[in-house]
Amino acid sequence: MFFSILSVLLLHAGLTPSAPGVSADSIPGASWTISALPSSVRLDPTTANVIIDDKRDAYPVREASHGDLLKSNWVYDGKKVSLSGARGAYVSFQLVISNNADATLKDIVVTMPPFRNNSIGFTNKPELFLEWFVEVQTPSTGYPKASLGAGWYPDALIPFQYVQQDSSKVRGRWVFPLWLPDFNNRVPKQKSLIIWVDQYIPLDAKEAAPGEYSSEISVSIGASTKKIPVTIHVWNFAIPNENKFRASLQEEGFLSNMDPKLELDVYQVFKRNRIGLMDPNYRPVLTLTKDKKVMIDWTEYDKRLKKYLTGEAFTKKYGYEYGPGYNEPMETLMLPFDVYGKHHTPGWPDVGTPETEKNPANRAVYIQAIQEVKKHLEGIIPEGKTDLIMYLNGLDESYFPEAWARMVDYGNLFHRYFPEVHYRIDGGYSSEAMEIVHKSVDYLSAHTVNYNMETITKFRKLGVKDWLYGPMIYESKVNSWVGSSTFLDLPLVNDRAISWSCWKYGTMSWLSWGIAFAWDRAWYDPELWKDVHKHGAEDDSVFDYKKTNGNALLVYSPGVVPNVAGVCPSIRLKMMRDGVQEYEYLRILAARDGNTIRADSIVNTIIGEPFGDRSIGRLDVWKYDAAVWDEARTNLGALIQTAKQKVK
Repeated sequence: MFFSILSVLLLHAGLTPSAPGVSADSIPGASWTISALPSSVRLDPTTANVIIDDKRDAYPVREASHGDLLKSNWVYDGKKVSLSGARGAYVSFQLVISNNADATLKDIVVTMPPFRNNSIGFTNKPELFLEWFVEVQTPSTGYPKASLGAGWYPDALIPFQYVQQDSSKVRGRWVFPLWLPDFNNRVPKQKSLIIWVDQYIPLDAKEAAPGEYSSEISVSIGASTKKIPVTIHVWNFAIPNENKFRASLQEEGFLSNMDPKLELDVYQVFKRNRIGLMDPNYRPVLTLTKDKKVMIDWTEYDKRLKKYLTGEAFTKKYGYEYGPGYNEPMETLMLPFDVYGKHHTPGWPDVGTPETEKNPANRAVYIQAIQEVKKHLEGIIPEGKTDLIMYLNGLDESYFPEAWARMVDYGNLFHRYFPEVHYRIDGGYSSEAMEIVHKSVDYLSAHTVNYNMETITKFRKLGVKDWLYGPMIYESKVNSWVGSSTFLDLPLVNDRAISWSCWKYGTMSWLSWGIAFAWDRAWYDPELWKDVHKHGAEDDSVFDYKKTNGNALLVYSPGVVPNVAGVCPSIRLKMMRDGVQEYEYLRILAARDGNTIRADSIVNTIIGEPFGDRSIGRLDVWKYDAAVWDEARTNLGALIQTAKQKVK
């Protein structure tokens, strides 16, 4: 009876019980709830409790169901969230606000104070992000079985500084109010608003001594407030501040063509998430005098890159208040060199085509340039901090003897005149090719489809260090047409598994192409690659086009969504970060044990044989149950704490 009277009054006022602008708490019978999820799963925002990554018809997801994860899961018992981690690492979870009524929930405020343990507390607050959903309309090409299918996927993470909370205080216009359904995202029939919570555990033991730290996350909507207590158990060890693993993303021209202020934002986001960036297109101004003397103007180059090479870009001076890699230089630097080749673009320095590059005068120019670059960088880069890489894009993925001969020639030049540099080639090179180039090449970014351990072992014996490079799942060989490991509609564990796979195979590190390809369009269209051109031996008549979701995109552009003025990381980037952190846990355990036996045993329970010929057509290359991965990480922490430190 009361509800009917209220409805009549609202109708006379020109409103209905479900009308926008009516706080849910003001409507009798209307309700909203909060819950928490692990960071390792993705929730469909249009359903009550469907986990996107739990696709049982394609993957061996679980031996037994975990039930409704919104009621309880391995980090949330229905009452509180319990996390654990080492100093210097991030821990995460997701807060879910569910709307059980038809009314739009407004006046939403989410807060979380710093974690404390009696007299001490973390100096940095929890980082809150609003999850943004993108609609996958068709599965990524080549993955009819492996794709998790159409639907709304949470991916972009919008820092709360760009979201305007508590719309009850609005006196003018707010362009990104915190509402459910989301005012800007416009997800049809959205039932859930999801908040990603990141907490960096301080590296200094004085700020984060071993033990339990507590906080609580609070949600207020109108006059109603609901809370979930959160605890973090800080382990009695730290992972390195320096990103020693040097997992990286590469995209030619993406950073070097960017506004410097935006560039800084991008570098800092990736540093915070322990992923290195590579762009070979940073080039100082080179000119030749009439007598062919090389003159290099370093002014703009140093203005752009010096702060990254010294580590100063990752300090308070540039707004990097805390986090992984504080005051640490960039992990890798791609040198500016290139040669004329498959792209028909001039080299740097430009010494012409293969027919003219060996002329004595031209050869002298190239050598001068090498010497000048060496001399300049030696005065800037701290010794042993940044890996110097020479990558010749003109010879990239060149599978013929003439190109191999040029690789040998240029590799020898650098070994002679700049021996601190590592020459890297990328692709699926044969044993024949590697027999020719191995004395002149240092690194091979090996295509995962060709990553047969029998062959890779031969390359290692030749003295070449290998990186993993390419897609993570090969439903068919045609999937090798993309050099990225970052598909949106494939299982989330894939972006974590690449680091674990490096441990299993003893691989130096991993590399994926693409930093933020089409990052402005990605907010509203996840099909970033659309291509109807077929080429190469791996064409498949079934797939005469390619459309791939989220490929080569790990961050989202500012200036597209109203009020979002900074770079936004993706959930997949967070999974990459977690994999890198877990690699460091494995490294610490092995160091304390003095062997890799226990670390290997944990990895081998999760990672099978994901790459090479025997992986093609198989989806069971690793475990897909996120709980298994998270449990393994917790077990690693427990083993490290009880392992005896080896005396050197």
